[in-house]
Amino acid sequence: MPTYKSWFRPWLDDPGPWEAWRLETEEETAVAAALQDAAGPAEATLHGLFGDQADVFGGRALVQHLAHQPAEAEPLFRAALAIAALDHYRARVAVPRAEPGGSTNPANRDRWAVLRPYLIGRVQHGLQSNAADSLLWRAILGRVADNWVPTALIGRRLERHLMESGLFTSVAVDLDLRPPVPGGRVWLRGETAKTLETVKASLARRQPVLVELLRDPLVSPAAAQWVVVYRMETAADGWTTLACYDPALGAAPLSLRLRLEDDALTVREPSTEEAGPAVKALRAVTYATAAPPLFGLRRWLRWVLPWGLFWYLKRRWQVFRSRKKGEKGH
Repeated sequence: MPTYKSWFRPWLDDPGPWEAWRLETEEETAVAAALQDAAGPAEATLHGLFGDQADVFGGRALVQHLAHQPAEAEPLFRAALAIAALDHYRARVAVPRAEPGGSTNPANRDRWAVLRPYLIGRVQHGLQSNAADSLLWRAILGRVADNWVPTALIGRRLERHLMESGLFTSVAVDLDLRPPVPGGRVWLRGETAKTLETVKASLARRQPVLVELLRDPLVSPAAAQWVVVYRMETAADGWTTLACYDPALGAAPLSLRLRLEDDALTVREPSTEEAGPAVKALRAVTYATAAPPLFGLRRWLRWVLPWGLFWYLKRRWQVFRSRKKGEKGH
C-alpha cells in the first residue's frame, strides 16, 4: 500500500479564523480583468482540441459566460488561505493566527494590515496563472460530449453524396468514428490521472500540492475550490485516498477516495450539507512560491538563527505527539 506524505497538517497550517475580507472596487476590477484576459487563451485551446464542434456544443459561449461572472469575496478568501498555508509551509514559517478579540485587538489589526495585501496579491496571481485552464476544463466538462465526433451527420452526408453520384440505387452507411481527442469525462479522466502523478511526485519530496476540485462546470473559476493535498495512499483494490486541507473546514482534514475507471473518475467523500455536487475532476494548480510576511522575532532576526531547522524539529515533534494521541490528520 504505497503512501506518500508531507509534514503539512491542517491543524498546524490553517491560518484561520481571520475575518473574511470585502473586495474593494479596484480589487474586483483586477479579478474581473484576470478572468476576461483568460477567456481568449481558453477559447483558442478549446478550438484547437475540438475544432468547430467547440461552437456547436456551446463550449466557447460557456467560457465567455463564466469569464464575465462577478467575483465573490468569500471563495477568493478561501483560495488565498490555501495559497498562504502552502507559502508558509514551504518557507518553514508558522502561519500567523489571530489573537482573541478579533478586529478590536490592536495586534490583530496590525497583522491584518500586512496580511491582507499579501493575500490579495497571491490570489490575484493565482487567478492570472490558472483561470485559462480552469475555464477550459469547465467548458469541456459542461459542453463537450465524451464522443464528440458528429458521426450521424457525417454518415448522412456520405449517404447523400453516394446517392447523388448515380452509382448506387440504395446506400446504407454504418460508421464507427473515434475522435482524435476524447471529450467530456474521458478527457477529464486522463487529465486527472496526470494530476495524481504530479501529486505523487511532489509528495515523494515531502512537498504538498495545491489542487482545484472541479465540481460544477457552471461555477466561475473565481469561486473554485482550492485545497492542499498533503497525503496520498493507494490501496491494492485501486482506490486512492487523498488527505486535503480545505480552508472552508479549517483545521479538520478533508478526505477524498477516488478511483480511475476506464472512461471516468469515481470520487467518494464524507457526505455533508456543504459538500455540493460531486467532484468530477482534479486539476493541479499552477503555483509559484512567494515569501510570506514575517512577524515577531523572526522578522528582525531572520538571518541570525536557523529558523528553518527549528521549524522542522518542532514540526516533527508535533506530528509525533499527534500520532501517539491518535489525533485525526496525523
